[in-house]
Amino acid sequence: MAKNKRTNLRVLLIVLLVLISSFLTVVLYLFPILKQSYSVEEVKKIYFAENITSAHTYLINKFNKLYEGRIKVIPINLPYEKFSTNKRKELITKNLRNHTSRIDIYAIDIIWNERFKKWAEPLNNYFTNKELSTLLEASKFYCYSDSILYSVPFFIDIGVLYYRDDLLKKSKNYTDIIPKLNNGINWDYLKNYKFNNPEYKYLFQANSYEGLMCNFLELTGNNSLVYSRGKVTFDKSVAYKLKTIQNYIYKEKLIPKEVINFNESISFNYALKNDIPFFRGWPTGKKTIQVSKELIYKIPNLKFAPLPKFKNEGSVSSIGGWNLIISKNSKYKKESIEFIKFLLSKKSQQFIWENSGYLPIINYFYEDSSYTKNYPELRLFSKLIRNGVYRIKHPQYTRISDILTTNLNLFFRKQISVNEFIQSTLDEINFIVKQN
Repeated sequence: MAKNKRTNLRVLLIVLLVLISSFLTVVLYLFPILKQSYSVEEVKKIYFAENITSAHTYLINKFNKLYEGRIKVIPINLPYEKFSTNKRKELITKNLRNHTSRIDIYAIDIIWNERFKKWAEPLNNYFTNKELSTLLEASKFYCYSDSILYSVPFFIDIGVLYYRDDLLKKSKNYTDIIPKLNNGINWDYLKNYKFNNPEYKYLFQANSYEGLMCNFLELTGNNSLVYSRGKVTFDKSVAYKLKTIQNYIYKEKLIPKEVINFNESISFNYALKNDIPFFRGWPTGKKTIQVSKELIYKIPNLKFAPLPKFKNEGSVSSIGGWNLIISKNSKYKKESIEFIKFLLSKKSQQFIWENSGYLPIINYFYEDSSYTKNYPELRLFSKLIRNGVYRIKHPQYTRISDILTTNLNLFFRKQISVNEFIQSTLDEINFIVKQN
């Protein structure tokens, strides 16, 4: 009797399971949206904040296809035209300070590592020494703080001189100036070089923003700004060099006074529109800066060279670029690492360099002769990067930069003297440094 009851109970359980299974099958068949919602919830969504170019979009789509059903990267576009470096810094700071998990990966200016490290996920355990050894040494300089890896390089940049080859070919001494350009042209030679009456010869960026810090280091030299033993100092040659550049603006008329309002995008467009033969910029600008349709035909005539230098000195270029950090509050850190490693792969780095002009951060692209023969400018960039100048590595760097660039812009506007610039800048900066 007991055996029959157990048998009947087993039959009832089987029937019940069959009915439940059938019911679920019918529900999912009749209401497929439930099935879709379930699948979507399984996909890890990674939000990536960056200036999204067409090359970025291509790589994101490629990654999403490779990891379909597992990870999906959703881009948040912060275009350079709408978000200056300073505005971008403020936006990222606000998001990280609020401990939001909305954005997982941020692209940051290389010098922001110290500022954002307290909100960033330490990355040492995610990358092997072998993986990191493939990257340019210069590209890793800002990634570490006290031996902790808080960011990884995405692309590197370096200050360069753009020159209009078509305009130079119209001058009488074209064959003489090209070798000099390749070795770094002297300011005196540039000033005295004869063109077919150009209104101005040179542009740089003198607006009050981070780009002016880079220009300052390039104009005044590698050791012009030194942070040592808790104190910031200027080299004694800074006053003479800055005064010389100011004279090039207001007395020599070598440089238009409009540069006091210029950033990279404005100066690039101004140079093309007004046929300025020389101007300072980043290599990435050639493909990333938006220009009007009537100016596009001039871009192929732009060539690269080291920046102008003072007599008996070498050409100096600032190292720039952007790094990637993962928010400490990200819910999907491992998945974020998957995407970052995809961006740092050889294929991805090659694609974004060839299509958007972002300088790769893998040694191969600068060392392999079979590759550099197709892109000889990489040899120049490699040389400039090796001899490039770094900005101060300090937790209060952004405040230091704001002080210097604000005061330097006032100097170039002729609102303060060079001695006032030096004294007030050092007083304000060292007050901050002592407090840290």
